[in-house]
Amino acid sequence: MKNIILSLIILFIVVKANAQVDRTQVPHPNSPEKLNVGVLIPIKMDNNLQVYLAPIKKYPKFTISINIEQLGFDEDERQEEKGILGKAYYSKLSEKYPNGEIDSLVKLKGSMLSVTAHGGTIKGMNRDIETLLDMYFDLLQNPVIKKEYIKEEAENHKKSLERKKTSKGGVFNNKSFDKERLIDSLLYGKSQEKEKKEEIILNYDNIGVNEVKDFIQKRMVANNSVVVIIGDFTEKETKKLMDKYFGDWQQGESFVRKRDLKTYEPLIKNRKIIVLDKPNAVQSRLSLQWILKGAYMYDENSVKIEVLNEILGESQLSYLYKNVRVDKGLCYFIGSSITPDDNGGRASIWTQVRTDQTAYAIENIILEMLRIRNYDVSDQDLKVAKSSLIGEFTRSLSGIAPVPYISFAMVKELYNLPDDYLQNRVSKYYEITKKDIREMAEKYVNPFECIVIVEGKAAELHGTLERFGEVTYLDEDGKGLIFEK
Repeated sequence: MKNIILSLIILFIVVKANAQVDRTQVPHPNSPEKLNVGVLIPIKMDNNLQVYLAPIKKYPKFTISINIEQLGFDEDERQEEKGILGKAYYSKLSEKYPNGEIDSLVKLKGSMLSVTAHGGTIKGMNRDIETLLDMYFDLLQNPVIKKEYIKEEAENHKKSLERKKTSKGGVFNNKSFDKERLIDSLLYGKSQEKEKKEEIILNYDNIGVNEVKDFIQKRMVANNSVVVIIGDFTEKETKKLMDKYFGDWQQGESFVRKRDLKTYEPLIKNRKIIVLDKPNAVQSRLSLQWILKGAYMYDENSVKIEVLNEILGESQLSYLYKNVRVDKGLCYFIGSSITPDDNGGRASIWTQVRTDQTAYAIENIILEMLRIRNYDVSDQDLKVAKSSLIGEFTRSLSGIAPVPYISFAMVKELYNLPDDYLQNRVSKYYEITKKDIREMAEKYVNPFECIVIVEGKAAELHGTLERFGEVTYLDEDGKGLIFEK
């Protein structure tokens, strides 16, 4: 017996010794698991309601977002009905729940339920989803519309007109100089104010309960709506819920919002500095701005531009932050924004420095813009930027804060995006190379055709900025400053 025990002990020692890790060899990494995030499943409905499911496994709560596409307030000839509906929805009284049951039950269950003429949001525990859906849809389609709401809206409109009349000529309306309009005029050659549309005159004389109900029937329709449900549901469960509570939602006249893509060429061909005098300032507020000329949201370069911006100035490991903040100690914070949009995109860099360090700060900002244009970024900088953005993106795709799912579903049709766009976004980050960043920088980082806005003490800045380009000094009213020689 003793020999058997001794043999087992020796065998255990030998096995344990062989099982120990060889510290002289680098261990082999495990194969990375595929990130299963960003799943957005389209669900077909007979009434042409667009439904998308974002399944979040083992999560006890849900979020449902509803968007009803229709004309905006400044375009809509039926603004009166929208305002009246806003009051009715805020009161949370419907035909099925006319005595405040909706508000009471929502509070009791620790949930959220909001309804507007443009949709709404529902949040709660999975076990309460049917109760909340029933209350939501009844309130959406059958709100209690009291005549007092119509009277209140009419009175409020009348008061607002009176305020407009009495406020004309007030001190705040006399401000003729607008910094943003100046910048737009310099970049684009004209003010980027929207074309003034003929003001819609509101008239409540012929508005009654029937007109508001007619608005609901004709304008708040299934085929112009998108529903996004985020939670631990299967496709089958989601289809059953949607059929039960949204399946009878009527269709109406189709309304499709279209993109209006524009590309602007910068008016200026050389860097221009505008100094806006702040006589009592001890610091200068700096802003460099330029237009991108053809960078659109969700196009093939949008993710590359995002990484470019992260390296240039978005993070605390960026070129600008490490130079101007960490190495030189010129500011507390500096940031950049390179943003594609339907107008071709726009970019800016901003910070705040001591007056006597203004020129030095501008010099270093331009230096970093030139560096990212003229040299490849390092492997480490590219890796850190991509890892940061991937981590931020994947963390955002949760049931706790499901904004990316909702935002994507709302623009999916407008931008003609594939169903698996969110899932494939991570791989798009991984595919970006140093060559891509260099190409994006050469195309979209423009230290030459930019406006440099300096808000600070002009008397001390005079003569220090001319080496960067043509300088214009303006007083607080936008008038040219003249300095004594």
